[in-house]
Amino acid sequence: MVILVKRFVVAELSVVPVGTGRTGLSDYIAAALREVKRAGVKYQLCPTCTVFEAEFDTALKIVKAAHQAVIDSGAKRVITTLRIDDRLDIQRTMEERVKRVAEKTK
Repeated sequence: MVILVKRFVVAELSVVPVGTGRTGLSDYIAAALREVKRAGVKYQLCPTCTVFEAEFDTALKIVKAAHQAVIDSGAKRVITTLRIDDRLDIQRTMEERVKRVAEKTK
C-alpha cells in the first residue's frame, strides 16, 4: 500500500520580460508577484527573484500563472526560470534553512 504525502518545496522563481523597450521592469514583476500572492503561499520577494513555499503541483501552477501574467501585461517575450528544492527526508521552512546556514557562520 502506497501512502501519498503532499510534498512541500521551496521554489525560486524569476520571470523576466524581454524586449519591452523599457529599462524598468517593476510593473511586469508586480504582475507576476500578484499571482504568487493570490495563491496564498508564504513568499519572500528578493532583488532578482521571488522564493516561495508550496506543495509541488501548486508551485508549478503558480509559475504558469506568473509567466502568463507577464505576457498579459504586454511582454512579447518572457524568460522564466524556476529552481525547486525538493527535500524528501525532512520538511524545513525557508526561514529554518537560512537560520541553519547563518548559525554556522557565527
